[in-house]
Amino acid sequence: MVLLTGITGNIGGATARALLGRGVRFRALVRDLGKAAPWAERGVELVQGDIEDPSAVKRALAGVDAALLVMPNGEFQERAELSFVRTAKEAGLAWIIKLSSPEAVRGTTSPIPLAHIAAEDAIKASGMNWTLVRPSFYMQNFRGSVKGARATGKLSMPMGNGTVALTDNDDAGQFIAHILTDSNRAQHYGQCYDITGPDPVMNFHQVAQAIGEAIGQPVTYDDCDPKAFQEAIRPFHRNQWHSDAVARLFAEIANGRTPGHRTDTFQKIMGRPGRSLREYLATLV
Repeated sequence: MVLLTGITGNIGGATARALLGRGVRFRALVRDLGKAAPWAERGVELVQGDIEDPSAVKRALAGVDAALLVMPNGEFQERAELSFVRTAKEAGLAWIIKLSSPEAVRGTTSPIPLAHIAAEDAIKASGMNWTLVRPSFYMQNFRGSVKGARATGKLSMPMGNGTVALTDNDDAGQFIAHILTDSNRAQHYGQCYDITGPDPVMNFHQVAQAIGEAIGQPVTYDDCDPKAFQEAIRPFHRNQWHSDAVARLFAEIANGRTPGHRTDTFQKIMGRPGRSLREYLATLV
């Protein structure tokens, strides 16, 4: 039996869809049964509880031999993930898979990758079998950019001369589902998989050009003021901590601390290239 967390979010949901598509039954730990009701209607076994509640986590882990740890970026992410790891270890979980990020590199000062580093370290020290899956910059981050580009002819982001390698959410879910259902799961133990799509590393001028080609009009990259951008995105985030953290993460891309790095890991393991940015943008227009 497999346990998923984060099933009502992007990557947890993509993994759940991929598992269901493979005919795999699994269990999910959720806080809000109402929000997760559509999954129950599709046959997913739900256990209600908070990821920081050891009793709920142990109930969810009963009879489970593999668990996927997916948490939304947030102020209490590190605390919650460390709590889950401790409880999973106490429960004797055989294998833990964590969704992380290639931005989780030593020397970062951004709170989101710092939380990932802390959880990665705890997992490696736990004695459990582990796998880290670290998709690069998500294409879905440009979901709202198409509408803005149509109106202004610009892609406005404070990314300087930074570069990114891009990954599609659904590809990340398909990859994790493949790992979870591999008959030779031991080959994935102790592996850190940085995955990207097939595109070369791109700067934001190139991303703007791709958006322009998708919508059929010229689009230029506007390296906008970071503070103004932060204020613009604040209403779309859960709280000020979240918008501040995203701004810090983007600043490390802009100053070159975390440059994009394309890998062929996805294609080697899945036997196919992932979705390209142009293919993804075509679904938005």
